[in-house]
Amino acid sequence: MTSKVWLTRDEDFRPGAELFRSERLFALWSYSATHGQLLLRADLMPDGGRHLPTTVEVLFNPVDAVQIQAAYRGLVIRCATEEEAARIHGGIPDDDHRSEGARVLVLASEGVTGYVVTGNVGWCEGELSYLQPSFFNTFSPYNPVWPAKPLTGVGGELDIASPQEVADAFLTGLPGSVRRDRHRSVHLLTAVTEQDGRRRRDNLGVFLTEADAEEARRLVEPHAASCWVEPLPVVL
Repeated sequence: MTSKVWLTRDEDFRPGAELFRSERLFALWSYSATHGQLLLRADLMPDGGRHLPTTVEVLFNPVDAVQIQAAYRGLVIRCATEEEAARIHGGIPDDDHRSEGARVLVLASEGVTGYVVTGNVGWCEGELSYLQPSFFNTFSPYNPVWPAKPLTGVGGELDIASPQEVADAFLTGLPGSVRRDRHRSVHLLTAVTEQDGRRRRDNLGVFLTEADAEEARRLVEPHAASCWVEPLPVVL
C-alpha cells in the first residue's frame, strides 16, 4: 500500500509549522528544470547499512531557490518563521522574480539547516518496484512511453547508459530484482503500408543510433504510405 501527501494550500503552510519528519537517510536524488522539480529519496536507515522494505520520496515543485545538502541523516521539513523567510529572501539574488505563492521551507538535520523556496511539497511512501523510477513519474496514457527517469522533463541526464552498457546487457543479461536506474534511447522505425486498399502499421526495426534509423527511414519511405522514427528508452 502506498501513502501520499501533497500540500498546496496557504493553510497548509503556517509559519513555523512542522510538515514532515523522518529518521531515515535521505539523498538528493533528482532535479528537473521542467517545472523546477526537486526529489529526495530514502530507503535506508541513517547507518546506511540496512535497506528498508518501503521507500520514501519527497518532491518540491516549482523550486525557485535552494540551499541543501547531498544527504540528510534524519530529516525535518518545516515552514520558515516570518523572520527566517525575510532573511532568506533577502539573501537570494533576483528574488523579485520568484513564483507567485512561493513558500520558504526549512530543512533540518543533525544541527544543519538549509532551505527550499517552493510552491508545493509532497511525499510518498510505499514499495517501489525495481522497474519504477519513482513514485512521482509513473506511466501515463497521455504520454505513452515507459518512464525512464525519476522526474519528467529536462534533467541532469546522469543516468544515461553508454552504448557498451546496452551491448553488455544484451550479451550477458541483467541481474534479477536490481533497480533499473540506467537507460539509453534507441530508435524505433515504424511504417504504414497499403495493400489491396487496406492499411497496416508495423514496427520495422530498432536502431542504436539516430543516423542509422534515419537512413533506414530514407530507404523505406518510397515503399510506404508513411514512416517515422521515434526514440524509446531501453531500461537497464
